[in-house]
Amino acid sequence: MKSLLLSLILLFVLGEETTAQQRECKDCIEWKEGQRLTWLDFKGTPKRLSPNEALTDSGMSIELKCDNNTSEVIVKCFFDRSKSWTKDTESAYLLAHEQLHFDITELFVRKLRKQLSDIGNNCRYLNDHVEKYYHQNYKEYVAYQDAYDRESNHSINKEKQAFWEQKVATDLEALKPFASLANK
Repeated sequence: MKSLLLSLILLFVLGEETTAQQRECKDCIEWKEGQRLTWLDFKGTPKRLSPNEALTDSGMSIELKCDNNTSEVIVKCFFDRSKSWTKDTESAYLLAHEQLHFDITELFVRKLRKQLSDIGNNCRYLNDHVEKYYHQNYKEYVAYQDAYDRESNHSINKEKQAFWEQKVATDLEALKPFASLANK
């Protein structure tokens, strides 16, 4: 008997929506409580003409597994080392700004886990809602990331940068029950 009847994998990355078939993440790290990025994690080639000093490529993967009686939704937050880059490997302040982009991705992972925890384990129903909540979260995620960069002026506005750091920390704490088991 085949135990895996349905497997759905979705990914979203800042600025692009994709499926697992379109993108494999070979050099990714998962978000973990207390683990911070280092400049060594930024292995991508800097975009010489970009006005930005660094880019964090982080995203969410969602996998739905169903068999006859059970279902499981696995939602993970990842950072793609090979697509993340920096022109400045010295600035701890800039690194903190990039870390917050990764933390914001984890925030939206937790929001999705919370939404999905209320659904139950009917596979068809879960499948319909995984896609619905995924697309809804993707739009909110992009808007949130954009607002962070716009308001902090890509970290130049130190007062707004500090505001966002506190906001994201508070929001992550509020959703701590939805941190992954690997992060607890």
